[in-house]
Amino acid sequence: MEYVILEHNLDNLLLPERKDYREFFYCKEGSCSFICNETPFTLKKGCCAVIITRFLRNVEVSEDFDCDIIYIDSNFLRRSEPNSSYIIQATLELSMSPIIEPEEKDQELCRLLFYNFGLRIADKKHKFYKEMLSVSARMLTLDLFNLHANTKKNENMSRSGADIMSRFIKMLQDKEYRNNREVAYYAAKLNVVPKYLSEICNKTSGFSASYWINRFTSFDINQLLHEGNMTPNDISKMFKFSSTSYFNRYVKRYLGVFPNELRKQ
Repeated sequence: MEYVILEHNLDNLLLPERKDYREFFYCKEGSCSFICNETPFTLKKGCCAVIITRFLRNVEVSEDFDCDIIYIDSNFLRRSEPNSSYIIQATLELSMSPIIEPEEKDQELCRLLFYNFGLRIADKKHKFYKEMLSVSARMLTLDLFNLHANTKKNENMSRSGADIMSRFIKMLQDKEYRNNREVAYYAAKLNVVPKYLSEICNKTSGFSASYWINRFTSFDINQLLHEGNMTPNDISKMFKFSSTSYFNRYVKRYLGVFPNELRKQ
């Protein structure tokens, strides 16, 4: 499996085999219009976009359109992402408004980010190729999300489902997942049925309600394990896991390693 792919056109953008990738665009010339999450957007020269393909449609490009597009496997990207709570916020915001419009002084930085990552992808004889790609994906994420933080305009979500999604995320930010990780719990507090909450999450962010619950939970656990002030058993009890063995399996599933391995890092 290829964890990272670089292309210079959109010919393969909507292929079924690309559905599990996250797409990072840089527009070098021309423009590209599309609808994402039922909202129209236009990607212009010097701008970037971070897109989930399955919510993309009506893609049209100008005759002079030229781009770099990097596909990164979603699971590979998740393991490579920095340990920052802002990443969760930025992922949510970009899923609803995917275009990053850097100031003119930062457009050359965008070009270089994609150019240099392309060099890394091409260096397949690198002795530590997979590890190098992971570090490169991490740096790309850091730099693009930094640009996003500097340029966002505090745009609001589509009003359809926005209030429910906002209150749901607020409960997660308040760490309610430490006691409750069932979708039904959050749905009840929001006065909706679990299926509707999941539909709202998918429509507004591209991810299910359970994804966001586990995303916040695994991030918090990862932070606590790295701090080293609590044992895995202590954390398991804090998060109300039924047993330490279940906690160990959870950490392995969502963080890729067992708790004791994280405490050693």
